[in-house]
Amino acid sequence: MVFDERGSESVQFSFAAVLLIIVAFGIMQAVMMNAAAIMLSSELTQACMRIDVSGLRAASDRESFVAGQILDEFSQLRRSDLSVSGVKVESTAREDALPAGGVSSRTASTLVSYDVSYKAPISLAGFREGGRLSRHVTCAVVDERVTEVSLA
Repeated sequence: MVFDERGSESVQFSFAAVLLIIVAFGIMQAVMMNAAAIMLSSELTQACMRIDVSGLRAASDRESFVAGQILDEFSQLRRSDLSVSGVKVESTAREDALPAGGVSSRTASTLVSYDVSYKAPISLAGFREGGRLSRHVTCAVVDERVTEVSLA
C-alpha cells in the first residue's frame, strides 16, 4: 500500500507557525511588563527626589498628595491605574552641641514611606497578579534634601 505525502509539510508548518506565534506574543508580553516595571521604578525614584515634605505634612489626603507628586506633568503613568496607600511621615529633630566651641547644629530628618500599586498594560490576565506591579517606597529627607530612596 502506497501513501501519498503531498501536503504533509503544510500541516507541519501550520502547527509550527501557531507555536511560534504563541511564543512571540509571550515574549512581547514579558517585554511590556518589564518596561512597565522599569518605568514605574523610575517615576517613583523621581517623585522621591522632588517630594514636598512640608506640603505632605499639611495635606489632608496624603494618598492623593503623593499620587499627585508621582504623576507630575512629565509622568508617563496613567492616573486611573495608579493607587497609593499607607502613607507614613515620621519627623525627628536633633540638636548637637559641640563641647569645645559651644557651636550647635540642628538636624531635621523626615522619613516618608508609602505603598504603590500600578496596573501594567498587559493582556494576559493570569500574568503576575493580573498585571499589577507593587512597590514599597521609602524616602529619607535630611534638612530638606533627599538622602536616600529605597524601592522594595
